[in-house]
Amino acid sequence: MDSFYASCELLRRPELNGKIFVVGTGDEEHKLRGVVETASYAAKRAGIRSAMPVATALKIKPDLVYVPADHEYYEQISQKVMTLLKSYKYPTEVLSIDEAALDLGEIDYQKAEKLGKDLKERVSKELGLPCTVGISSGKIFAKMVCDAAKPDGLKVVTEKDIVKFLEGKDVDKIPGVGPKTKERLGLSGIKTIDQLAKSNPTALAAVAGSFGRELYNLANGKDNSKVIEVWKVLSVSRERTLETKTSDPKKIDPMLDMLSDEVIADAKRQDLHYKTITVKARYSDFSEKLKSKSLPEFTDSVDVLKQTSHELIRELIADKQIRKVGVRISSFGSEKKQQKKLF
Repeated sequence: MDSFYASCELLRRPELNGKIFVVGTGDEEHKLRGVVETASYAAKRAGIRSAMPVATALKIKPDLVYVPADHEYYEQISQKVMTLLKSYKYPTEVLSIDEAALDLGEIDYQKAEKLGKDLKERVSKELGLPCTVGISSGKIFAKMVCDAAKPDGLKVVTEKDIVKFLEGKDVDKIPGVGPKTKERLGLSGIKTIDQLAKSNPTALAAVAGSFGRELYNLANGKDNSKVIEVWKVLSVSRERTLETKTSDPKKIDPMLDMLSDEVIADAKRQDLHYKTITVKARYSDFSEKLKSKSLPEFTDSVDVLKQTSHELIRELIADKQIRKVGVRISSFGSEKKQQKKLF
């Protein structure tokens, strides 16, 4: 989905059409403490991006329109999107609130493209939303093709054309390659995917661990990722790099709140109740620490997650500069298991 939260807001607030606006954490009164969750495309063109503090976004564009996030509403729209996708009767993996993958089996690319066009038309006509479709030979390649086609596009890259498509692209265009892996690869002289394709697989393992072999295969046009319809969920997590490294909890808390909102939206979509909360901090020297807390009862409360993550991050700061934070919930169960029978 394209700028999903912003697109959802346009459905019920058409007066925002053409305006530079963002969807952010926190209510209107406390917006300066929040961060941008989704920027409209007009806002993106102005240099505003997700995870940016709202205060910074307002400095870039003082007349920016701020819309408080409504995750329950976005979740309702997401469920409609996923129901539409599943109506095609192909194996479907819901990857997040605004992203999914379909396994089209052995149909040829011409038929796949036709299906992609039909899907886009239906999402637009039935739900009033824009979306982008990427079609290729594997889940990871399809996502990369989709990213390249945004916004509101459709792109097909066949198996024989995938290596050419990858040429010249930065290594972090591969899903899963974050700043740390990108930096390590760069120190080895690998900055683009075609350089990655020509590298030594054994040397890659020393740089990227077990992920190195997969990176090598992807760079050489081999994507073995599969669409997984059902699996046992062990945890739900989100992490994000801060705008600037800091040890100030007041600057870190809004990011934790945004991540908590996303985690709980994902958990509720899967009807999950958690008992364990974990917060991760990555410091300026790239070292990482985790801090966890187990609750006495299962819950799906976003407020509990936010409050606990704030407490845990303070134990991890210790006057150190933090550059990235993460929130994770785990130890899933059912509220029904802990409810006493009443006679």
